[in-house]
Amino acid sequence: MRFRLSFFAAMAGSTAIVSPAFAQQGLPEEPTSDPVEIGVDDGIADQEAIIVTGTRFQPRTATQSAVPVDAISRESLQQGGRVDLLDQLRTQVPSFSFPRPLGSGVGDYILQPSLRGLGPGELLVLVNGKRRHTTADLNASNGIGRGDVAVDLNAIPTLALSQAEVLRDGAAAQYGSDAISGVINLILDRSVGTRAMATYGITERGDGEYYEASVSSGIDLGNDAVLRLTASYLDREGTNRSDPDTRQQYFGTDAVGQPTAISGNFGSGTGLTPSNGTLDPREATFDRNVFRFGDQPFTNAQFFANFVAPASDTVEVYAFGGYNRLEGDIEYFFRRPGQNETIRAFYPDGFRPRLDSRIENFSAAFGLRGEDLAGFGWDLSTVYGVNTQDLFYENSANVSLGLDSPTRFYRLGADFYQWTSNLDLTRDIFIGDGSPVQLAFGAEYREEDYRLFSGDIDGFRNGGVPILDGPSAGSPAPIGAQPGPTAGPDDRASIGRNSKAVYAEVQKVFFDRLLLQGAVRYEDFSDFGNTTNYKAAGRFEIGGGLAVRASYNTAFRAPALAQSGYNASNTLILNGQQAVVRVAAVGSPAARLAGAQPLRPEKSENISAGVVFESGAFSATVDAYRIDLNDRIAISSTFQDQRITDFLAANGQAGFGAISFITNAVDTITEGIDVVMNYRHQFADSSELTATLAGNYNTTEFDRIADTPAPLAALGVTTPLFDLTQQLRFSDSLPRSKVTLDLNYISGPLSIGVQNTRFGEVSTVALTNRTPAQIVALTPGYDVELVPVAGSANSDIIQTFGAKILTDVQLGYALTPALRLTAGVRNVFDVYPDENIRSSVESVAEGTNGADASGTQPYNAISPFGFNGRTYFVRLGLDF
Repeated sequence: MRFRLSFFAAMAGSTAIVSPAFAQQGLPEEPTSDPVEIGVDDGIADQEAIIVTGTRFQPRTATQSAVPVDAISRESLQQGGRVDLLDQLRTQVPSFSFPRPLGSGVGDYILQPSLRGLGPGELLVLVNGKRRHTTADLNASNGIGRGDVAVDLNAIPTLALSQAEVLRDGAAAQYGSDAISGVINLILDRSVGTRAMATYGITERGDGEYYEASVSSGIDLGNDAVLRLTASYLDREGTNRSDPDTRQQYFGTDAVGQPTAISGNFGSGTGLTPSNGTLDPREATFDRNVFRFGDQPFTNAQFFANFVAPASDTVEVYAFGGYNRLEGDIEYFFRRPGQNETIRAFYPDGFRPRLDSRIENFSAAFGLRGEDLAGFGWDLSTVYGVNTQDLFYENSANVSLGLDSPTRFYRLGADFYQWTSNLDLTRDIFIGDGSPVQLAFGAEYREEDYRLFSGDIDGFRNGGVPILDGPSAGSPAPIGAQPGPTAGPDDRASIGRNSKAVYAEVQKVFFDRLLLQGAVRYEDFSDFGNTTNYKAAGRFEIGGGLAVRASYNTAFRAPALAQSGYNASNTLILNGQQAVVRVAAVGSPAARLAGAQPLRPEKSENISAGVVFESGAFSATVDAYRIDLNDRIAISSTFQDQRITDFLAANGQAGFGAISFITNAVDTITEGIDVVMNYRHQFADSSELTATLAGNYNTTEFDRIADTPAPLAALGVTTPLFDLTQQLRFSDSLPRSKVTLDLNYISGPLSIGVQNTRFGEVSTVALTNRTPAQIVALTPGYDVELVPVAGSANSDIIQTFGAKILTDVQLGYALTPALRLTAGVRNVFDVYPDENIRSSVESVAEGTNGADASGTQPYNAISPFGFNGRTYFVRLGLDF
C-alpha cells in the first residue's frame, strides 16, 4: 500500500509538471487527428459516428462494426434538459435502465445501471478505453441491484465528453472482468474552444428544483498539445410524492386511563379504522405530512481534465482524470411518537432520521503511445481510481442509551482503490491481398483494495436503558441508532487482491466484404484463481447495403471486494414492515453458520446475431442475443425466523433478528433483441429532419435456483436461498421492453425535438403470505398474480405495473452563432406509474395493510422512470 501511494504521488507530481492537471487524449487506439464532430440532436445512436469500442484496431462506423455499438454524441445526451449522465444514457440507449431507490443509503445516489436486463456488476465502464473504478458501496437495499457494486457514472460531467459508446455484447476476452452484458466507453473531448451551459428545472408540483452550471475549455498549448478542463456544479432539491400518514401517532388510553400501544394500521389515527385505545387529542391537530417519498436532495461538484501532447515525432503523451464530491441528505421513514424507537423526551412528535452522505471519486491516468516499437504501435498506461464514502446519521437516537443518547452518529465509512496498468501492442501484417492481418497483444496488472470502517460505538452498542415511558416502559429498548445500527468494531474489513492478464486480438477483412475478429484473454486473480475467455465475431457484406453479423464469447466476473467484505445492518421494508437485517460477510462466523459458501466468479456464454441495412439516409440494425450466466452473485433471501436467531445465539452469534449474505445463488438465461433504425432527410430549404426508432425486448429465466442452506433446513426452515422476492428482481423488476421514438427538426437557428419513450411493464412481490379474505380485500383493480404458499391456503401477491409512454419536447433557438437558448418539458402529459396495492378500510378489517407502507407511499421504487411527473426546464448554452 505504501509503495503504491508513493508511486502514485510521484506520477501525480510528474504529470503536474507537464500540465496543470491530469487529462488525456481519446482512446489509445484513437487516431490523433481532430475528433469527429457530431451534429446537434443526432438522436439515439448515430450510425455514421465513428466508434472505437469493441476492437483495438482502426475506428469504424456503428453499422460497419461486427458487434452492436451505440455511438451517442454529447449533444444527444443533453437533450431534454437532463443533467445526470445516467438519466441521459437511459433515455438514449433502449436496453439501458436503472431504478430510483428510496431510503437505501448512498444507493439513492449511486444508482444501479442495467444493460440488456443484467445487473450493474455485469457492465464494464471505461473512460477513454481505460477501466473506471467502481464504488465502495455494496447495494444492501431491498431493491434492484441488491448485492451488487456499480460505477458512479454521475461523477463524470457530460460536458467533458465527446461521445459515449455503448457496446451491447460480452467483451471480457478484450477488456476483462465485468464485461458480460456490455461496455460503456466514455470518450473525453480533446477539441480546442470553450463551451458553457446553465440549466434550470422544476417539476409541475413546484419541487425537485435544480440548477446546473458547467464550463469546458480546450486550450491550445502549441505544437499540437491540447488541455481541456471541465467543471460542473449541480444543486438539486428533493421531490416528495408521499401521502399523509393516517396511522395512530400517540399512545391511546384504555378504560382506566392507562396508555395503550399505537396501531400501525392505515386510518387508525383519523377514525377511518379502529385505534388502540381512545385517541390522544393531539391526533386531531397532528401534521400528517411527515414522510419524504421521492428523489433525495444533493449537490454534486465535478471536475475533469484531458491532456494530449507530442513528446517526439513518433511518441505522444496523454493524461486524464477528475474529481467529484457529492453531498446529500437522505431522509428515512418517519418514526411515530408512540413507537418504541422514539425517545419522546427528544422527539415528542416523532422524528425522521436522516443520512448525511459524502461521496468522493478521484481518478488519474497517465500514458505514452507511439507508432513504431520494433514495428508495433504501442500504448503504455497506468490508471488510478478511488471512491470514498462517509455516512452520518442525523436527527437520530439510540433508545437503549436513554437520555444520554447522541442524536448524530458516524454510520460507517468505506473506500475502494483500483490501480490498473496496461501495455498494448498492435501491428498490421500485409500478406498480399490488400487487407492486412491486424494483430494486437497486451498485458495488464491490476491492484484493488477495499476497506470498511466501523462507526460510532454509541450507534451500535446496547446501553442497557429500558424503554422510559408508555405501555412498554421497563421493557428492553431497541438497540442501536435509528434507522439502523452503525457499523460495529467487528464489521471492519480490509481486503485486497491483484490480477494479472495477457490478451491477444486478431482481425482481417476477406474479399472486401467479410470481417472476422477473434480475441483471447488469460487472467489470474490472487483470490479467485485463473480464467481464460474467448471471443469470435464476424460481419459479412451481402450487398445492396445489407450485411449480417454475429459473435460468440465467453465472459466472466470476479466477485467485487465489497461483495466479500461488506458486513453491516440495514433497515429494510419486509412484507410492509420495517426490519433491521444483518448482511453478514460471506466469511464471517454467522454467515458460515447459516450456510454461506465461498464465492465463485460468475461465468457466461454470450451469443449474438444480427442484420445491418443501410440505404441512403436510412440505416437499421437488428441484433438478437442470448446470455447464459452461471453462479450469479447476489444477496440471499432474508432469513428471519426465531429458530435461526436462537441457533446463531447458541453458537456465539447473538443479536441476529434477520440475516442475509452474499451467495452464488442462481444460474440465469437472458434472451432479447435490440432494434435501432435511423432516418435523416434534408429538405430543399436545407432544413433537416432526423428520426430514430429504437427498442429492446428481453426475458430472464432461471436455469438453477439453490435450495435452502443445509444448516437452516436442519432447523426446519424452508425459505430457499433465493426466494421469490429476490428472483423477481432478476427477472421482472427491470422493464422487459423499452421503445423510443426520437424526432428532431433543425431549420437555421431553430431546432425542435420530440422524444417518446415507452417503458414496459415491471413486477415485484407486493405482499407475502396473505389469506384468501385479505387478497379479496386488497387486489380488486390491480394487476396481480397469486403464488400459493406451500402447506397453506395463503398466497404471495405479485403486482405488475403497466407500461407507460413518456413524451419530452424541447425547442431551441440560436440567439447568436455562439449563444443558444433551449426550453422544454419532460413528461409532457404528466404520466405517473401505476399505484401500489393500497391500504383500505376493507383491508384493515381483514387484518392487513396494503403494499403502500400503511397508506403513505402511493408509488413503487421499481418504476423505471421514477414518479416526479411533469418537469419544465430552460437552458442557456455558449460555444466559442
